[in-house]
Amino acid sequence: MNYEISVVVPVYKVRDRIIRTLESLKAQTFKDFEVLFVDDGSPDDSSDFADNYLKDSDVAYKIIKKKNGGVSSARNLGIEEAKGEYIMFLDSDDYIDKNMLKGFYDKILEGNFDVLYCAYVFEESNEKEITNNMKDLNYGEVSGKEAALGLIYGTTYTHIMANLFKRSLLINNNIRFDEKRKFAEDISFMVKAYASSERVYCINKIYAHYVKWGESAMNNINLNYKDVYYSNVETLQYIKEKFNDKALEKAMVTSRIPAAIVNIFIGFATKKELHDDMYEFINDEKVRKDLRRYKMYKLEKDRLKYLILSKVILLKPSIIENYYGKRS
Repeated sequence: MNYEISVVVPVYKVRDRIIRTLESLKAQTFKDFEVLFVDDGSPDDSSDFADNYLKDSDVAYKIIKKKNGGVSSARNLGIEEAKGEYIMFLDSDDYIDKNMLKGFYDKILEGNFDVLYCAYVFEESNEKEITNNMKDLNYGEVSGKEAALGLIYGTTYTHIMANLFKRSLLINNNIRFDEKRKFAEDISFMVKAYASSERVYCINKIYAHYVKWGESAMNNINLNYKDVYYSNVETLQYIKEKFNDKALEKAMVTSRIPAAIVNIFIGFATKKELHDDMYEFINDEKVRKDLRRYKMYKLEKDRLKYLILSKVILLKPSIIENYYGKRS
């Protein structure tokens, strides 16, 4: 059976957090969708709990079990197994508004868009709002290239769970999540999908809820954080090979990649045990060459901050180490 929308939900050790995700799926006012729970070798009974919770509901769902390979491999399997014309990726500890799928589908009927996305709220596990990205979006229709440039330059900020992708777009352009990477695989996926699209639409609604559980992302930084750089380098290569688009290439080279290097250095600086790795990383000649290419896309406080940080890292990195090391 085919569906209008497939929701891919990777499942791994979320038995105590998945209930709100399930409730939000069960409450959807739009019904022509399926849910693919991809159990990524979870050691607990998360997927069994989901099965028991939904078995007497009107939600079409499927439990897929696989060996542990990470969230990207689970999502990629979901792409292959999906029967929907469109695909959404929802983490099993986040949740969506009851009208999200209906809101997306109504807009699809208006324009047959390749990608749609909405605003989202970032909140504590007790539903207390931390922030939302309403002000970081350009609402309405844009070209795929415009949408990709917004992501690359950071003028548009979105989250993978707030997006809906046409499945044929992903299949025909061989767009998948990079299973080698632990960081930045989401943004790389979205840049590739947006750049491959003709029509992208941003809905002026907060439909998605991204939940903070436990420690902040900065507390989880490890050596894999260098993936933020390597993932962007690979995205640049994808753009060169597929599009030969100078504007996209320039955005990656002068903004996205250098900013990634700055973020990695700051992240490592907050971890004393990673300081040696931090200096090894920044002393790599290619990394230094990429960092020198940073240019301000527009005169803004945050962009000026990154420009200054990039120069300091190149000339006197110990200043950054001492400043962020003391703050951690």
